[in-house]
Amino acid sequence: MKKIYPLILLYTLFITVNIYAQSKEDVVYLKDGSILKGKVIENVVNEKTTIEIVGHNIIVIPDSSIKLILMDQKIPAKESENKASPVEMAANVNFYGGSDNSGGFTFITSYRFPFRLAVGGGIGIEWFNHQQIPFIADVKYYFLKGSWSPYAYAQGGYSVPLSQEGDDEWMEFHGGALAGIGAGMRFNFSKRNALFFSLGYRYQKTETVTNPYPWSSYYPPYETIRYDEFNRMTFSFGFLFN
Repeated sequence: MKKIYPLILLYTLFITVNIYAQSKEDVVYLKDGSILKGKVIENVVNEKTTIEIVGHNIIVIPDSSIKLILMDQKIPAKESENKASPVEMAANVNFYGGSDNSGGFTFITSYRFPFRLAVGGGIGIEWFNHQQIPFIADVKYYFLKGSWSPYAYAQGGYSVPLSQEGDDEWMEFHGGALAGIGAGMRFNFSKRNALFFSLGYRYQKTETVTNPYPWSSYYPPYETIRYDEFNRMTFSFGFLFN
């Protein structure tokens, strides 16, 4: 269990650094009154300046046309809010209902394409017959482009146990495949943030290996493998930001 905390912390730190790395830009003022904003990738004194602007477009400007260059300028708050990134991060709280109730928490990072399709992946922690860590591939399709939209989703992946040790020393847990489908609603309350709710179906498979005589070689092998399959209705809600 202790090993997974550094991994989750490192994953969250990477995402956070990626967000704030976009909060500054270079600005080139031209003599004709034009202003170019982006990242200066080359600056040859008294000759030319090369800048990469939005859309990964690269412009080469002769030094005779440049009035002023300002590096690492902080993007104003309003301007930053209006430039929503296509990379979205969602923190989800999940409830699984069925013959037994269980739950979990997942963190999914997705890339949202202009045609309303979002594709991503994530990790988390969940409880079925034991605690496990899901590695999830996630696909969503949004039906509208406005401040709110219904969507459909599909998920697939694999879960590994948080600990392989069972309640008894002769019991060992292993991972299993997962899948899910469903639909939900997304409500944007700003350009960069949203709330969402969903209902769906979740399938989870787990494996349990039991050997009542693991310590002795005098007994014949009595190892047994049990596969458990969970079919649960899912309710999820969460917060999305980019």
